[in-house]
Amino acid sequence: MTDQVLSSAPRVEIPASLNPMVFSAARAVGIMKPRFRPGQNGSVFADELKILGTAFWLKDYKVLITCAHVINDLVGAPVEVTGLLVVGNNGNYSRAVIDVIDLRRDLAVLRLEAASEIVENESQSGLELDVLDPKVGTRVAYAGYPLGEKLITDKHAPTYAEGLVGSTERMGKDKKREIQITGPVVGGFSGSPIVAVEDGRKVLGIVSRGPSETKDIFFAVSAKHIKALADLAIS
Repeated sequence: MTDQVLSSAPRVEIPASLNPMVFSAARAVGIMKPRFRPGQNGSVFADELKILGTAFWLKDYKVLITCAHVINDLVGAPVEVTGLLVVGNNGNYSRAVIDVIDLRRDLAVLRLEAASEIVENESQSGLELDVLDPKVGTRVAYAGYPLGEKLITDKHAPTYAEGLVGSTERMGKDKKREIQITGPVVGGFSGSPIVAVEDGRKVLGIVSRGPSETKDIFFAVSAKHIKALADLAIS
């Protein structure tokens, strides 16, 4: 099953050149389980996709990055109970596995269980890392899957959004470096890559959490932590 591509919708090719790089790098993280669905010709089972959050490709590392809390409930649980962990977009999903997880900094590295040529092709839409501290007022963009399958269209494309760096990089709990962003965020955006609009190739951080009091301010885990975990994953 390692080379199997799982599809829950017709594959739709969207030219990457027409979209911002952060949009093209984002992937939906979900679980796929067979569901009992009575049909006209008798009772049948059909695959059902539930989107948990967002991941994105790191081009040079050829791995996917997401938040630990997106996939934490799947760690150690039998696949018969949880369903298959899948990652994809445009109606095209491949089975994934959890490679490395950092609960303190809310990060995880995922890998596709797919042929090397599929991984190579997919990772070409990925992003690079920028470990420099972003300046206050920097205009940023991010893309993900807010509200999961509730906003999914037939293209299974992510949602693009923009915001501003609202404060200097801070040290949060457990020595976690965070960037405060002013911009719209709801559940499902977790794991979304954040880039500067002026240089859409490089990740500044990853959408992690937002205060319960507002949906217009959130915190991103710094790219410094993403780099450390990605380095560990390929070491």
